[in-house]
Amino acid sequence: MPDERREKLTVRVANLDCENEAAAIRRAMAQSEGVREVEVKPTAASVTLWFDPSQVTPERLRERLAGAGYPPVEREGGGPAAPWRNPKVLTSAASGVLLGAGWLLGAAGVSTPVVVGLYIAAMVIGGYFFAREAIEELVFEREIGIELLMTAAAVAAAALGEPGEGAMLVFLYSISEAAEGYTAEKTRSAIRALMKLAPPTATVRRDGAEVEIPAEELVPGDVFVVRPGGSVPTDGEILTGRSALDESPVTGESVPVEKEPGDTVLAGTINRSGALEVRATKAFAENTLSRIISLVEEAQERKGASQRFIERFGRWYSPLVLVASTLVATLLPLLAGSTWHGSTHMATILLVAAAPCALVISIPITLVAALGTGARRGVLIKGGIHVEELARIRVVALDKTGTLTRGEPEVTDVPIPGSPTPANDDVLAVAAAIDR
Repeated sequence: MPDERREKLTVRVANLDCENEAAAIRRAMAQSEGVREVEVKPTAASVTLWFDPSQVTPERLRERLAGAGYPPVEREGGGPAAPWRNPKVLTSAASGVLLGAGWLLGAAGVSTPVVVGLYIAAMVIGGYFFAREAIEELVFEREIGIELLMTAAAVAAAALGEPGEGAMLVFLYSISEAAEGYTAEKTRSAIRALMKLAPPTATVRRDGAEVEIPAEELVPGDVFVVRPGGSVPTDGEILTGRSALDESPVTGESVPVEKEPGDTVLAGTINRSGALEVRATKAFAENTLSRIISLVEEAQERKGASQRFIERFGRWYSPLVLVASTLVATLLPLLAGSTWHGSTHMATILLVAAAPCALVISIPITLVAALGTGARRGVLIKGGIHVEELARIRVVALDKTGTLTRGEPEVTDVPIPGSPTPANDDVLAVAAAIDR
Protein backbone atom coordinates (compact mmCIF):
# COMPACT_ATOMS: atom_id res chain seq x y z
CA MET A 1 0.00 0.00 0.00
CA PRO A 2 1.32 3.51 -0.72
CA ASP A 3 2.63 5.50 2.21
CA GLU A 4 0.07 8.29 2.80
CA ARG A 5 2.64 10.35 4.67
CA ARG A 6 5.06 10.58 1.77
CA GLU A 7 5.48 13.77 -0.20
CA LYS A 8 7.73 14.44 -3.17
CA LEU A 9 10.18 17.29 -3.61
CA THR A 10 12.27 17.84 -6.73
CA VAL A 11 15.13 20.33 -6.48
CA ARG A 12 17.72 21.43 -9.01
CA VAL A 13 21.11 21.89 -7.41
CA ALA A 14 24.49 23.38 -8.21
CA ASN A 15 27.86 21.55 -8.22
CA LEU A 16 26.35 18.25 -9.41
CA ASP A 17 28.26 17.01 -12.45
CA CYS A 18 28.96 13.28 -12.15
CA GLU A 19 28.03 9.99 -10.50
CA ASN A 20 30.54 10.48 -7.67
CA GLU A 21 28.76 13.64 -6.56
CA ALA A 22 25.38 11.93 -7.02
CA ALA A 23 26.53 9.16 -4.68
CA ALA A 24 27.63 11.76 -2.13
CA ILE A 25 24.16 13.35 -2.21
CA ARG A 26 22.49 9.96 -1.76
CA ARG A 27 24.64 9.23 1.27
CA ALA A 28 24.07 12.65 2.82
CA MET A 29 20.30 12.76 2.30
CA ALA A 30 19.58 9.09 3.05
CA GLN A 31 20.74 9.72 6.61
CA SER A 32 18.48 12.75 7.04
CA GLU A 33 15.50 12.42 9.34
CA GLY A 34 12.20 12.04 7.51
CA VAL A 35 13.72 11.16 4.12
CA ARG A 36 12.27 7.92 2.74
CA GLU A 37 13.84 7.74 -0.71
CA VAL A 38 16.42 9.67 -2.73
CA GLU A 39 16.76 9.83 -6.51
CA VAL A 40 19.58 11.82 -8.11
CA LYS A 41 19.89 12.65 -11.82
CA PRO A 42 23.41 14.02 -12.34
CA THR A 43 22.89 14.86 -16.00
CA ALA A 44 19.87 17.03 -15.22
CA ALA A 45 21.42 18.21 -11.91
CA SER A 46 18.20 17.38 -10.08
CA VAL A 47 17.47 15.67 -6.76
CA THR A 48 14.09 14.09 -6.00
CA LEU A 49 13.27 13.36 -2.36
CA TRP A 50 10.33 11.43 -0.92
CA PHE A 51 9.85 12.50 2.69
CA ASP A 52 7.51 12.40 5.67
CA PRO A 53 6.03 15.92 6.05
CA SER A 54 5.38 15.29 9.75
CA GLN A 55 9.13 14.96 10.37
CA VAL A 56 10.77 17.40 7.97
CA THR A 57 9.81 20.37 5.79
CA PRO A 58 10.85 21.08 2.19
CA GLU A 59 12.73 24.18 3.40
CA ARG A 60 14.73 22.07 5.81
CA LEU A 61 15.59 19.59 3.06
CA ARG A 62 16.85 22.42 0.86
CA GLU A 63 19.02 23.61 3.75
CA ARG A 64 20.49 20.13 4.13
CA LEU A 65 21.33 19.98 0.44
CA ALA A 66 23.05 23.35 0.70
CA GLY A 67 24.93 22.17 3.79
CA ALA A 68 26.17 19.14 1.88
CA GLY A 69 27.66 21.46 -0.76
CA TYR A 70 24.84 21.29 -3.33
CA PRO A 71 22.73 24.46 -2.95
CA PRO A 72 19.36 24.58 -4.74
CA VAL A 73 19.07 26.84 -7.77
CA GLU A 74 16.11 28.87 -9.04
CA ARG A 75 13.50 27.15 -11.21
CA GLU A 76 14.00 29.37 -14.22
CA GLY A 77 17.76 28.80 -14.04
CA GLY A 78 20.06 30.54 -16.47
CA GLY A 79 23.05 29.83 -18.64
CA PRO A 80 26.07 27.86 -17.55
CA ALA A 81 27.92 29.42 -14.63
CA ALA A 82 30.77 31.72 -15.63
CA PRO A 83 34.13 29.89 -15.59
CA TRP A 84 35.43 32.05 -12.74
CA ARG A 85 32.51 30.83 -10.60
CA ASN A 86 33.18 27.16 -11.27
CA PRO A 87 35.34 25.78 -8.42
CA LYS A 88 36.85 23.04 -10.60
CA VAL A 89 37.89 25.58 -13.22
CA LEU A 90 39.40 27.81 -10.53
CA THR A 91 41.42 25.02 -8.91
CA SER A 92 42.63 23.80 -12.30
CA ALA A 93 43.69 27.33 -13.27
CA ALA A 94 45.47 27.84 -9.94
CA SER A 95 47.25 24.52 -10.41
CA GLY A 96 48.42 25.59 -13.86
CA VAL A 97 49.68 28.95 -12.56
CA LEU A 98 51.66 27.28 -9.76
CA LEU A 99 53.03 24.68 -12.15
CA GLY A 100 54.17 27.38 -14.59
CA ALA A 101 55.71 29.44 -11.79
CA GLY A 102 57.61 26.43 -10.52
CA TRP A 103 58.96 25.62 -13.95
CA LEU A 104 60.04 29.22 -14.62
CA LEU A 105 61.75 29.58 -11.24
CA GLY A 106 63.46 26.25 -11.69
CA ALA A 107 64.78 27.34 -15.09
CA ALA A 108 65.99 30.57 -13.48
CA GLY A 109 68.02 28.65 -10.90
CA VAL A 110 65.90 29.40 -7.82
CA SER A 111 66.52 27.10 -4.88
CA THR A 112 65.02 23.62 -5.08
CA PRO A 113 62.79 23.83 -1.94
CA VAL A 114 60.90 26.80 -3.40
CA VAL A 115 60.32 25.06 -6.72
CA VAL A 116 59.30 21.79 -5.06
CA GLY A 117 56.94 23.70 -2.78
CA LEU A 118 55.19 25.26 -5.79
CA TYR A 119 54.87 21.88 -7.48
CA ILE A 120 53.41 20.30 -4.35
CA ALA A 121 50.96 23.19 -3.99
CA ALA A 122 49.93 22.71 -7.64
CA MET A 123 49.29 19.02 -6.95
CA VAL A 124 47.26 19.62 -3.77
CA ILE A 125 45.09 22.39 -5.24
CA GLY A 126 44.58 20.84 -8.68
CA GLY A 127 43.96 17.36 -7.33
CA TYR A 128 41.64 18.30 -4.48
CA PHE A 129 38.35 17.43 -6.17
CA PHE A 130 39.28 14.25 -8.01
CA ALA A 131 41.42 12.92 -5.13
CA ARG A 132 38.49 13.44 -2.74
CA GLU A 133 36.20 11.65 -5.20
CA ALA A 134 38.71 8.79 -5.45
CA ILE A 135 38.81 8.33 -1.67
CA GLU A 136 35.02 8.56 -1.29
CA GLU A 137 34.49 6.08 -4.12
CA LEU A 138 36.96 3.65 -2.59
CA VAL A 139 35.68 3.97 0.99
CA PHE A 140 31.93 4.23 0.45
CA GLU A 141 31.34 2.52 -2.90
CA ARG A 142 34.15 -0.05 -2.67
CA GLU A 143 35.20 0.76 -6.22
CA ILE A 144 38.46 1.78 -7.88
CA GLY A 145 38.02 4.47 -10.53
CA ILE A 146 40.17 6.55 -12.82
CA GLU A 147 40.48 9.24 -10.16
CA LEU A 148 42.30 6.83 -7.86
CA LEU A 149 44.71 5.84 -10.65
CA MET A 150 45.57 9.49 -11.34
CA THR A 151 45.97 10.27 -7.64
CA ALA A 152 48.26 7.26 -7.12
CA ALA A 153 50.34 8.16 -10.17
CA ALA A 154 50.80 11.77 -9.03
CA VAL A 155 51.81 10.75 -5.52
CA ALA A 156 54.20 8.12 -6.90
CA ALA A 157 55.82 10.67 -9.21
CA ALA A 158 56.39 13.07 -6.32
CA ALA A 159 57.78 10.23 -4.16
CA LEU A 160 60.24 9.35 -6.94
CA GLY A 161 61.63 12.88 -6.84
CA GLU A 162 59.68 14.15 -9.85
CA PRO A 163 57.16 16.58 -8.33
CA GLY A 164 57.04 18.55 -11.55
CA GLU A 165 55.83 15.47 -13.43
CA GLY A 166 53.23 14.81 -10.75
CA ALA A 167 52.04 18.42 -10.86
CA MET A 168 51.77 18.27 -14.66
CA LEU A 169 49.71 15.09 -14.45
CA VAL A 170 47.37 16.63 -11.87
CA PHE A 171 46.99 19.81 -13.90
CA LEU A 172 46.11 17.96 -17.12
CA TYR A 173 43.61 15.68 -15.43
CA SER A 174 42.01 18.57 -13.52
CA ILE A 175 41.46 20.30 -16.86
CA SER A 176 39.59 17.25 -18.16
CA GLU A 177 37.47 17.15 -14.96
CA ALA A 178 36.62 20.84 -15.28
CA ALA A 179 35.81 20.49 -18.98
CA GLU A 180 33.56 17.49 -18.29
CA GLY A 181 31.59 19.40 -15.67
CA TYR A 182 31.30 22.52 -17.81
CA THR A 183 30.15 20.50 -20.84
CA ALA A 184 27.50 18.77 -18.73
CA GLU A 185 26.33 22.18 -17.47
CA LYS A 186 25.95 23.50 -21.02
CA THR A 187 23.83 20.51 -22.10
CA ARG A 188 21.35 21.39 -19.35
CA SER A 189 20.42 24.50 -21.30
CA ALA A 190 17.87 22.31 -23.12
CA ILE A 191 15.99 21.79 -19.87
CA ARG A 192 16.37 25.47 -18.92
CA ALA A 193 14.91 26.51 -22.27
CA LEU A 194 11.89 24.28 -21.70
CA MET A 195 11.43 25.56 -18.14
CA LYS A 196 11.44 29.17 -19.36
CA LEU A 197 8.45 28.49 -21.62
CA ALA A 198 6.12 28.65 -18.61
CA PRO A 199 5.89 31.95 -16.72
CA PRO A 200 7.21 32.00 -13.15
CA THR A 201 3.96 33.54 -11.87
CA ALA A 202 0.24 33.29 -12.62
CA THR A 203 -2.56 35.84 -12.17
CA VAL A 204 -5.38 34.05 -10.32
CA ARG A 205 -8.93 35.25 -9.60
CA ARG A 206 -9.71 34.72 -5.92
CA ASP A 207 -12.59 36.31 -3.98
CA GLY A 208 -13.29 38.66 -6.86
CA ALA A 209 -9.75 40.00 -7.02
CA GLU A 210 -6.71 39.20 -9.16
CA VAL A 211 -3.78 37.80 -7.18
CA GLU A 212 -0.34 36.99 -8.55
CA ILE A 213 1.09 33.72 -7.20
CA PRO A 214 4.04 31.47 -8.15
CA ALA A 215 3.05 29.13 -10.98
CA GLU A 216 4.08 26.13 -8.86
CA GLU A 217 1.24 26.91 -6.44
CA LEU A 218 -1.52 26.51 -9.04
CA VAL A 219 -3.93 23.67 -8.27
CA PRO A 220 -6.75 22.17 -10.36
CA GLY A 221 -9.80 24.40 -10.15
CA ASP A 222 -7.94 27.71 -9.92
CA VAL A 223 -9.09 30.32 -12.45
CA PHE A 224 -6.22 32.31 -13.95
CA VAL A 225 -5.96 35.09 -16.52
CA VAL A 226 -3.74 34.95 -19.61
CA ARG A 227 -3.35 38.34 -21.27
CA PRO A 228 -2.27 38.90 -24.88
CA GLY A 229 1.41 38.13 -25.29
CA GLY A 230 1.53 36.09 -22.08
CA SER A 231 2.35 32.41 -21.63
CA VAL A 232 -0.01 29.82 -20.20
CA PRO A 233 1.29 28.70 -16.76
CA THR A 234 -0.41 25.29 -16.68
CA ASP A 235 -2.86 23.11 -18.59
CA GLY A 236 -6.47 24.26 -18.41
CA GLU A 237 -9.85 24.83 -20.02
CA ILE A 238 -10.95 28.21 -21.40
CA LEU A 239 -13.92 29.72 -19.54
CA THR A 240 -14.21 33.07 -21.32
CA GLY A 241 -12.45 34.75 -24.21
CA ARG A 242 -11.28 33.86 -27.68
CA SER A 243 -7.74 33.98 -28.99
CA ALA A 244 -5.13 32.37 -31.21
CA LEU A 245 -2.46 30.47 -29.27
CA ASP A 246 1.03 29.72 -30.53
CA GLU A 247 1.59 26.07 -29.61
CA SER A 248 4.86 25.68 -31.51
CA PRO A 249 7.05 25.62 -28.36
CA VAL A 250 5.18 22.52 -27.14
CA THR A 251 3.65 20.75 -30.15
CA GLY A 252 5.76 22.08 -33.03
CA GLU A 253 2.62 23.32 -34.85
CA SER A 254 3.79 26.43 -36.70
CA VAL A 255 0.38 28.08 -37.25
CA PRO A 256 -1.39 29.63 -34.22
CA VAL A 257 -4.48 27.64 -33.18
CA GLU A 258 -7.79 29.44 -32.64
CA LYS A 259 -9.26 28.74 -29.18
CA GLU A 260 -12.67 29.49 -27.68
CA PRO A 261 -14.56 28.64 -24.46
CA GLY A 262 -14.45 24.93 -23.75
CA ASP A 263 -11.14 24.35 -25.56
CA THR A 264 -8.04 23.17 -23.72
CA VAL A 265 -4.80 25.13 -23.49
CA LEU A 266 -1.34 23.72 -22.76
CA ALA A 267 1.32 25.02 -20.41
CA GLY A 268 4.04 26.98 -22.20
CA THR A 269 1.89 28.04 -25.17
CA ILE A 270 1.73 31.75 -26.01
CA ASN A 271 -1.46 33.80 -26.16
CA ARG A 272 -1.36 35.90 -29.32
CA SER A 273 -4.41 38.16 -29.21
CA GLY A 274 -7.43 38.14 -26.86
CA ALA A 275 -7.44 37.90 -23.06
CA LEU A 276 -8.49 34.52 -21.64
CA GLU A 277 -9.88 33.22 -18.37
CA VAL A 278 -8.79 29.63 -17.86
CA ARG A 279 -9.65 27.02 -15.25
CA ALA A 280 -6.57 24.96 -14.32
CA THR A 281 -7.07 21.25 -14.93
CA LYS A 282 -3.62 20.14 -13.78
CA ALA A 283 -1.13 21.25 -11.16
CA PHE A 284 2.11 22.77 -12.40
CA ALA A 285 4.14 19.62 -11.66
CA GLU A 286 1.72 17.46 -13.68
CA ASN A 287 1.11 19.60 -16.76
CA THR A 288 2.18 18.88 -20.32
CA LEU A 289 5.32 21.00 -20.15
CA SER A 290 6.47 19.40 -16.90
CA ARG A 291 5.99 15.96 -18.43
CA ILE A 292 8.08 16.97 -21.45
CA ILE A 293 10.84 18.24 -19.14
CA SER A 294 10.67 14.96 -17.21
CA LEU A 295 10.99 13.01 -20.46
CA VAL A 296 14.07 15.00 -21.47
CA GLU A 297 15.66 14.38 -18.06
CA GLU A 298 14.91 10.67 -18.22
CA ALA A 299 16.28 10.51 -21.76
CA GLN A 300 19.54 12.11 -20.68
CA GLU A 301 19.88 9.59 -17.85
CA ARG A 302 19.06 6.59 -20.06
CA LYS A 303 22.33 5.03 -21.14
CA GLY A 304 23.13 3.54 -24.50
CA ALA A 305 24.59 0.09 -25.06
CA SER A 306 28.08 1.48 -25.71
CA GLN A 307 28.02 3.55 -22.54
CA ARG A 308 26.85 0.60 -20.42
CA PHE A 309 29.63 -1.55 -21.89
CA ILE A 310 32.29 1.10 -21.25
CA GLU A 311 31.14 1.50 -17.64
CA ARG A 312 31.28 -2.26 -17.05
CA PHE A 313 34.65 -2.37 -18.76
CA GLY A 314 36.01 0.51 -16.65
CA ARG A 315 34.73 -1.07 -13.41
CA TRP A 316 37.00 -4.07 -14.01
CA TYR A 317 39.76 -2.45 -16.03
CA SER A 318 40.77 0.24 -13.50
CA PRO A 319 41.45 -2.23 -10.66
CA LEU A 320 43.40 -4.45 -13.08
CA VAL A 321 45.60 -1.51 -14.09
CA LEU A 322 46.30 -0.74 -10.43
CA VAL A 323 47.13 -4.39 -9.69
CA ALA A 324 49.37 -4.63 -12.78
CA SER A 325 51.25 -1.46 -11.76
CA THR A 326 51.75 -2.81 -8.24
CA LEU A 327 53.10 -6.08 -9.63
CA VAL A 328 55.52 -4.23 -11.90
CA ALA A 329 56.80 -2.18 -8.98
CA THR A 330 57.27 -5.17 -6.66
CA LEU A 331 58.21 -8.08 -8.92
CA LEU A 332 60.74 -6.49 -11.29
CA PRO A 333 63.33 -5.94 -8.53
CA LEU A 334 62.80 -9.51 -7.31
CA LEU A 335 62.69 -11.34 -10.63
CA ALA A 336 64.60 -9.16 -13.12
CA GLY A 337 67.13 -7.48 -10.87
CA SER A 338 65.75 -4.01 -11.52
CA THR A 339 66.19 -1.26 -8.95
CA TRP A 340 63.26 -0.29 -6.78
CA HIS A 341 63.43 3.24 -8.13
CA GLY A 342 63.42 2.05 -11.76
CA SER A 343 60.60 -0.44 -11.26
CA THR A 344 58.44 2.13 -9.46
CA HIS A 345 59.10 4.59 -12.26
CA MET A 346 57.96 2.03 -14.83
CA ALA A 347 54.88 1.19 -12.73
CA THR A 348 53.93 4.87 -12.61
CA ILE A 349 54.26 5.17 -16.39
CA LEU A 350 52.06 2.09 -16.79
CA LEU A 351 49.51 3.58 -14.40
CA VAL A 352 49.22 6.77 -16.42
CA ALA A 353 49.44 5.24 -19.90
CA ALA A 354 46.90 2.49 -19.23
CA ALA A 355 44.31 4.65 -17.42
CA PRO A 356 41.11 4.60 -19.53
CA CYS A 357 40.34 8.31 -18.97
CA ALA A 358 39.43 9.37 -22.49
CA LEU A 359 37.61 6.12 -23.22
CA VAL A 360 35.35 6.25 -20.16
CA ILE A 361 34.60 9.99 -20.42
CA SER A 362 34.10 10.26 -24.18
CA ILE A 363 30.90 8.27 -24.73
CA PRO A 364 28.76 9.74 -21.89
CA ILE A 365 29.75 13.30 -22.79
CA THR A 366 29.05 12.69 -26.49
CA LEU A 367 25.60 11.23 -25.85
CA VAL A 368 24.57 13.91 -23.36
CA ALA A 369 25.74 16.64 -25.76
CA ALA A 370 23.72 15.05 -28.59
CA LEU A 371 20.57 14.84 -26.45
CA GLY A 372 20.98 18.42 -25.23
CA THR A 373 21.60 19.83 -28.71
CA GLY A 374 18.60 17.96 -30.08
CA ALA A 375 16.32 19.25 -27.32
CA ARG A 376 17.46 22.84 -27.88
CA ARG A 377 16.48 22.47 -31.54
CA GLY A 378 13.09 20.95 -30.70
CA VAL A 379 14.04 17.29 -31.21
CA LEU A 380 13.38 15.11 -28.15
CA ILE A 381 15.29 11.81 -28.17
CA LYS A 382 14.33 9.20 -25.58
CA GLY A 383 17.85 8.26 -24.51
CA GLY A 384 21.39 7.41 -25.55
CA ILE A 385 20.39 4.05 -26.98
CA HIS A 386 18.29 5.80 -29.63
CA VAL A 387 21.13 8.18 -30.49
CA GLU A 388 23.27 5.14 -31.23
CA GLU A 389 20.52 3.68 -33.40
CA LEU A 390 20.55 6.82 -35.55
CA ALA A 391 23.89 5.66 -36.97
CA ARG A 392 22.12 2.66 -38.51
CA ILE A 393 19.30 4.60 -40.16
CA ARG A 394 19.30 4.56 -43.96
CA VAL A 395 15.78 5.82 -44.81
CA VAL A 396 13.74 8.55 -43.05
CA ALA A 397 9.95 8.99 -43.53
CA LEU A 398 8.39 12.34 -42.55
CA ASP A 399 4.64 12.67 -42.02
CA LYS A 400 4.03 16.41 -42.44
CA THR A 401 5.48 19.34 -44.31
CA GLY A 402 6.15 21.28 -41.11
CA THR A 403 8.92 18.80 -40.39
CA LEU A 404 10.72 19.80 -43.57
CA THR A 405 10.25 23.56 -43.39
CA ARG A 406 11.32 26.24 -40.94
CA GLY A 407 7.81 26.33 -39.45
CA GLU A 408 7.68 30.14 -39.65
CA PRO A 409 4.83 31.35 -41.89
CA GLU A 410 5.54 34.51 -43.88
CA VAL A 411 3.65 36.66 -46.35
CA THR A 412 4.67 35.95 -49.95
CA ASP A 413 1.88 37.64 -51.98
CA VAL A 414 -1.10 39.89 -51.19
CA PRO A 415 -3.63 39.69 -54.06
CA ILE A 416 -5.92 42.72 -54.50
CA PRO A 417 -9.44 41.97 -55.81
CA GLY A 418 -9.80 43.28 -59.35
CA SER A 419 -6.08 43.93 -59.73
CA PRO A 420 -3.97 41.74 -62.07
CA THR A 421 -0.89 42.22 -59.89
CA PRO A 422 -0.32 41.65 -56.17
CA ALA A 423 -0.01 44.54 -53.73
CA ASN A 424 3.16 46.58 -53.82
CA ASP A 425 5.38 47.51 -50.88
CA ASP A 426 3.45 50.73 -50.19
CA VAL A 427 0.18 48.85 -49.72
CA LEU A 428 1.89 46.31 -47.47
CA ALA A 429 3.41 49.11 -45.38
CA VAL A 430 -0.01 50.74 -44.90
CA ALA A 431 -1.58 47.39 -43.99
CA ALA A 432 1.16 46.69 -41.45
CA ALA A 433 0.72 50.14 -39.90
CA ILE A 434 -3.03 49.62 -39.57
CA ASP A 435 -2.46 46.20 -38.03
CA ARG A 436 -0.17 47.67 -35.37
